[in-house]
Amino acid sequence: MSNFVLTKQHLREVLIFCFNWKKSAAEAHRMLVEVYGDTAPTDKSCREWFRRFKDGDFSVEDKPRSGQPKKFEDKELEALLEEDQSQTQEELAESLEVTQQAVSARLRAMGIIQKQGNWAPYELKPRDVERRFFTCEQLIQRQQRKGFLHRIVTGDEKWIFYDNPKLLPANQKVRSGTLDVHPTEKALVVNYDVEALILGELGDPMLGDRKECQKIIRLKSLNADTNVSLLAKEVMEKCSLIHESKLHEVEQLIYYLQNRRTNDISAGDSNSQSPRPASSNSLITENSEIERAVISNVDSYIELLYEEIPGKIKGSSLILQLARVPDNLLELIKNESLLSALARVLREDWRRSIELSTNIIYIFFCFSTYSQFHNIVLEYRIGSLCMDIIDFELRRYDQWKEDMEKRRKQFENTTGLTFFSAGNNDNYDRKIRIIDDIWNMEGPLDYEVKKRSMEVSITVSESDVKKLKEELEKSRKKFKSLTKKQEQLLRVAFYLLLNIAENAMEVERKMRKKNVIGMLIKTLDRTNTDLLILVVTFLKKLSIFRENKDLMIEENIIDKLPRLLQNNNADLVLSTLKLLFNLSFDAKLRARMIRVGMLPKWIKLLSQADIKNKSIIVGLLYHASMDDKVKAMFTNTDCISMVTNMVLNSEDEHVRSELIALGINLAINNKNAQLMVENNHLQGLIKIAFRNQDALVMKMIRNISQHDLIKENFVEFVGDFAMALTQSDSQDFILEVVGVLGNLELSDLDYSQIIQRCNLIPWIRNNLVPGKAQDDIVLEIVIFLGTAAHDEDCARLLCKADILLSLIELLKAKQEDDEMVLQIIYIFYQIAKHDSTRDYLIRETGNEAPGYLIDLMHDKNPAIRKVCDTCLDVIAICDKNWAARIKVEKFRSHNQQWLEMVESIGTDSINHMLPDDDDSLSPFISDDLLKHTILFPSGNIASFNVDDGFSTMKHSSELSENPSRPVSRYRDLDEIGELMTRSKSRMSVASGIEDLYYNSRIKFSESDSSHILI
Repeated sequence: MSNFVLTKQHLREVLIFCFNWKKSAAEAHRMLVEVYGDTAPTDKSCREWFRRFKDGDFSVEDKPRSGQPKKFEDKELEALLEEDQSQTQEELAESLEVTQQAVSARLRAMGIIQKQGNWAPYELKPRDVERRFFTCEQLIQRQQRKGFLHRIVTGDEKWIFYDNPKLLPANQKVRSGTLDVHPTEKALVVNYDVEALILGELGDPMLGDRKECQKIIRLKSLNADTNVSLLAKEVMEKCSLIHESKLHEVEQLIYYLQNRRTNDISAGDSNSQSPRPASSNSLITENSEIERAVISNVDSYIELLYEEIPGKIKGSSLILQLARVPDNLLELIKNESLLSALARVLREDWRRSIELSTNIIYIFFCFSTYSQFHNIVLEYRIGSLCMDIIDFELRRYDQWKEDMEKRRKQFENTTGLTFFSAGNNDNYDRKIRIIDDIWNMEGPLDYEVKKRSMEVSITVSESDVKKLKEELEKSRKKFKSLTKKQEQLLRVAFYLLLNIAENAMEVERKMRKKNVIGMLIKTLDRTNTDLLILVVTFLKKLSIFRENKDLMIEENIIDKLPRLLQNNNADLVLSTLKLLFNLSFDAKLRARMIRVGMLPKWIKLLSQADIKNKSIIVGLLYHASMDDKVKAMFTNTDCISMVTNMVLNSEDEHVRSELIALGINLAINNKNAQLMVENNHLQGLIKIAFRNQDALVMKMIRNISQHDLIKENFVEFVGDFAMALTQSDSQDFILEVVGVLGNLELSDLDYSQIIQRCNLIPWIRNNLVPGKAQDDIVLEIVIFLGTAAHDEDCARLLCKADILLSLIELLKAKQEDDEMVLQIIYIFYQIAKHDSTRDYLIRETGNEAPGYLIDLMHDKNPAIRKVCDTCLDVIAICDKNWAARIKVEKFRSHNQQWLEMVESIGTDSINHMLPDDDDSLSPFISDDLLKHTILFPSGNIASFNVDDGFSTMKHSSELSENPSRPVSRYRDLDEIGELMTRSKSRMSVASGIEDLYYNSRIKFSESDSSHILI
């Protein structure tokens, strides 16, 4: 090895070995350096030899050269420098006909290492003067806001520009960036960053700089037959800015360019740009050649904002390109001069150009999409400016419409023709066609002769009519173009306002003061679908506050929404339904929705809508069904059968619960309930309720069971209901089942047999123990017992099981609960009706039941007093001992005020006249006093017929403060008189007793004082 001499050929043969070993040039260079050290070839040489190997040239010999480089004397170089010391090395090399490297080496050897700069006075152009003046204004404003100038130390400004830079290549760094395709050419665009260090005259570092650059690699030979893989490798070899790991990405981009159509420029551009906010139309200036914005050129774009309107539009569109890339927002937000310039231009020139206003507002909209940038938008008062712009544009649109209407009338009066949009459907009523639709429809106009003009001769030639039509069509196209641009501006402005109002209640309050709701509702007349979706979404957000809702009522928002429900866009329909749902919580707005005919539209949408819309529609129908008048409107629609089928078949738990709630409300109406049980649907509902132990479905069944015409359908299921009381584990389910049984007042049902077979007596007695069960379940059990006690056999069974004693204990515990008290004494009344149980009520209860009935005669609740009065009448017929006491108590009850007055006035005189017997009583409350027949005028004949006062007692809400209780049984009390009349033949009381009772019963009235003796 000591005699071996390493040559260049040996090293190049090693490179051939590495090339065949599939190693890269960099890896081969690293291997040679590890083995041979400094004698190894450089990385650049390795890459050059690898390029030759790829081209098929495996020769390791040096190729013959043309000769040695040309030599030159130092004097020649010095002479050129004496003529002009500012010449560059390239210019010197061209003059001497040598390479730049040779000139650089000779200059270094001569000690000339500094570059000569230029000295020139710094003259300010008018535009520079304007920029300086504006900067001073902004600094003053910023000082007033933040107070920062005291932290800055400045000196005299240098008015001579001195340029003597030197770039140090050793400190230059290149960072590769993203790859993209050129929008118009067959070329790749390489984005990269250059970081460099600038040295001063003495060689010390002055400034570090970072610059974003682009390199365009044009692929002129690219065609349909080009090998993409080989071309990609060639691109990477020639361009050191692309990292080797991006080979696959380069292949994909070249493949895209190979298959891209030459006229598909917009598609390529959209692929090369970052995603931007959704928009139906581009808001950038529509030029055939679109300039690509670069973040490093922001200063030049700001300068364009000081030009005339076309320059400002171009500058704002370029800045908009940058703002639509989220990665650029943080860099742009730091540039205060940019934001100030944009705000100034918008404030001064928004009336002069819709396009300019749209671009600038869109830029601030990009910032508003992120909540951390909201303070910037608010600082420059862009929101307030947007509202001024929106208000102006809406008024200008009204003026445009007025001008178009004048043109229409002039055309009709001149030609005798009227026109309408050919795009309208045949089913569309011409009476409700609006001019806005005619001007904005895409289709051509159709003309027809007006009816009135047929009688009047109009002398207009066909050529003149044709000319007028062309002028009208031209005006229509201009109106559509202006409206389209205006709607773009309105959309981005409303979107910005929606974003900044997202989490700031104070901002929303200021918007409300500036009538943002009125502007939004006025915009609902437009036909642009994207704009309408945004406006409805904004209104939906605002509608959750009462103040905003009240303003919407004043603006008649409901009248403008039915048209949107007929739109073919599903997103717009869904947004409108959500807005209506928020508004439907207000009773006035809900009634207005029904008046404008929205109920049939909702039902139609329910039959067509997909699953995401159903919950909203069902919620709207549920709110509508809360009004009793609206419940009856459902009868003539398909909603009842549709809801019932959906309850039976729906699998979505969220939608299903809302459907059942709707069904519960609708079942309160008699006709609706009859429709629900058609086609054997009642059996299906009961089956589902029992299978799932669903309390809501059972509540719906309970509401159905309260209607007399449907109760017969429940007979076959009574046994199942009774068994569920002891077998079900769900208390809510049991509550509704007991409620169903309590509604079934059918003479065909033998409740005694049902209670015995299902062994319900222990369960009833156990739940009637005070405090052991929930009050709602106890109340429903009491109602059920009142229904069951209609049957005499069942009443006898209840007495035998001492259920009445349990009820008396419950009455003691719940004496403050009017509903509970009423239902218990109603059971007493049912027990008192039957011959076999009447004595048990009076005597076996230890006279407690009649005693409590007497006490309750003085209750404040009128329903309780009437039931007690009727029940005591029955007891008085059958028991003479209680009859006298009942008469006394009734006398005292009806004449309480008079007795108190007499006692207070004559207490002293009466005590002086009476004998001194200890057991003497007041003459006005003596039992003997009530025995005098003179107290009973012959005209007052009592009867069991309950007066009309019972008809007022229908709902428990009138008697109880707890609205959660079930519906009261007060309506059953209307039948007490009737039941007593029917049961007279069954009572084992002699007719003489009945005659005595009917001839002697007193019915006192506050207005009749003829029975009082003084």
